[in-house]
Amino acid sequence: MASINKVTWIGRLTGPKGEIAYRIITEVAPHFPAITFTIVGGPLSERFSIAAGDNVLLSDFIEDVNQQFQESDLVIGAGRVALEAMAFGLPVIAVGEACYIGAIDDETIDEAKATNFGDCADQQDWQALRLIDDITRLVSGEKLPLEKYTDYLADYRIYKVAPQVMHCYEQAMIRATLARFAEVPVLTYHRVLPVAPQGSKFNVYVTVDELERQLTQLKRRGFQFVTFKDIAQGLKPTKPIILTFDDGYEDNYLYLLPLLKKHNAKAVIFVLADDALTNNRWDIELGEPEAALMSSEQIDECHLSGHVEIASHGLSHRRLTTLTDDEINFEVSASKQRLEALINDEVVSFAYPYGDCDQRVSQAVAAAGYRFGVATISGPVKMADDLMRIRRITMFPKTDGFKFWKKTSGWYLRYCKIKGKDFVNVSGRS
Repeated sequence: MASINKVTWIGRLTGPKGEIAYRIITEVAPHFPAITFTIVGGPLSERFSIAAGDNVLLSDFIEDVNQQFQESDLVIGAGRVALEAMAFGLPVIAVGEACYIGAIDDETIDEAKATNFGDCADQQDWQALRLIDDITRLVSGEKLPLEKYTDYLADYRIYKVAPQVMHCYEQAMIRATLARFAEVPVLTYHRVLPVAPQGSKFNVYVTVDELERQLTQLKRRGFQFVTFKDIAQGLKPTKPIILTFDDGYEDNYLYLLPLLKKHNAKAVIFVLADDALTNNRWDIELGEPEAALMSSEQIDECHLSGHVEIASHGLSHRRLTTLTDDEINFEVSASKQRLEALINDEVVSFAYPYGDCDQRVSQAVAAAGYRFGVATISGPVKMADDLMRIRRITMFPKTDGFKFWKKTSGWYLRYCKIKGKDFVNVSGRS
């Protein structure tokens, strides 16, 4: 690190930033008479002119900030000023409107990033003595890891920042769309069969006739069949309902898909991404009859139909809350990648196996890039309040007539909460 003869501070000279500049001029610069402190910003006022000592240069706003950086040995600043100075390979002391971070090195970089280099945090008192001490140490020869500054800046590259910004906008639009509804009925199904199966222990099925009656009723009542992907892509329905089918059974391809085509309806099928898994072995172990899962070709055909959103149910139907962090991350990330490779499209929603999730799991799902995390009997009534813990309403055989109308009424979840049921059904399986 070269000797320090020129220190630069850049920012507006009003408000909290102006106070920082003024106190650098009056409390810090006098301790270093051999160093020139250049204060770049405006509007300049008599207050600053009177306070500036012999080693302080006041410069109004300038067009060529890069030239100023090139003439500096040390930069004091926050936000964009700190980032641009680091990009020039200059030593930086981060001092923001809210707090003092200090010289940027391995020990301070995480706090600097978390606070926009001192501008965004709980308000702290001015730290003149710390700034004087940091400058003194650098003047005395202490070196900062300037060779690491490029690595520090990696999180600010456009290819990383742009997707995050777009994600924030997208989440805001999704919430704005959903906030209009006190409840959006999200129905949980599993199997669709011509006749009831023999020996079913959990009754995770509806018959073709039952589902057709339900689709007919929903259409008559003016519902719009939408998917999570529809909402993510900006659709603004007036009376939405979301039909979801867990596990990806082959009968979804054989019997559900034709019904969706016949009624011009849509559904979300949460499939398991481990193509070595061919049946419901997690339920067979508990006494449920064996049921085949869709093949990769059938999953892709459902997607290409335009009537099905293919979504993730993990790799192999493991209870995620019992896994390590690494195992959870693999289940949610690898399943997304495999399914996206299969259907050549983005997978935006994830349903927690068994409906079981906690904060670790929901955070992992969000970090993997899913827009929606879908539970069963956990989460708020209003979908917009927590997109990573969406409540659903479980459908069972013989849910016809008034029962079905009540579950799709748009007030069913609030009714259950008032009744003290907390939405618990006979089974929360998924």
